[in-house]
Amino acid sequence: MHGPALREFYDREYHFGEDVDRPNPERLWRAVRELEPLAGTTLLDLGCGVGWATRLAAARGRVRDAVGLDFSRTALHAAATTGPANGTAGAPDGAPARITWVCGDGTALPFSAGTFDRAFSFGSMEHFPDVAAGFRELARVLRPGAIAVTVVPNFYVRTAQPVEHRDTESGWRRLITGAGLEVVRVRADPGPAIFKNRRPLRIMLRVGLRLLGLVPAFRYQFIFVMRKP
Repeated sequence: MHGPALREFYDREYHFGEDVDRPNPERLWRAVRELEPLAGTTLLDLGCGVGWATRLAAARGRVRDAVGLDFSRTALHAAATTGPANGTAGAPDGAPARITWVCGDGTALPFSAGTFDRAFSFGSMEHFPDVAAGFRELARVLRPGAIAVTVVPNFYVRTAQPVEHRDTESGWRRLITGAGLEVVRVRADPGPAIFKNRRPLRIMLRVGLRLLGLVPAFRYQFIFVMRKP
């Protein structure tokens, strides 16, 4: 699935409403804080969805400017209307953090080279039609010395989304380094909250995934911390 059909899926079928109603800020923050220090930086949230991580970076991280980019206009509408247009935390000089919502393609980012100090992407890049191009674009828009975090699934994790790249830790490393980025460290993401919803089979599945994820090779998702040389 590509182009208009893919956009149609995310605009009409994806569960953004659930993302608005049942956020998991502590799970997101565990990954976002790998970008610290954040204060005073410019940040790109790539595949921002309904914008929770973008807002966390503004409110807790005290970034100066945050851009939330997503392919879905439905997601961006939710991002812009479920909270204030600007972050509530002040930047180091006391000014409010600025948040901008942008509709765009992660494989052809609408930004100049070297625009951002920090970049974040949670559960998004694996759904790009061309994952390698997504990492190359991420590297392009980062300044030298900039830090980025991407959270991506292990090889066995499956969702209902129409495009999905799954890989081992070494496979993801090859994609990242092939784009010209250095892997600084890798952390584990334990997966969605066990009681994200009240569906018994889903709850049992999440418990099983938590237990499986205790084995290093079977971590649910990888938190890759990267640097642009």
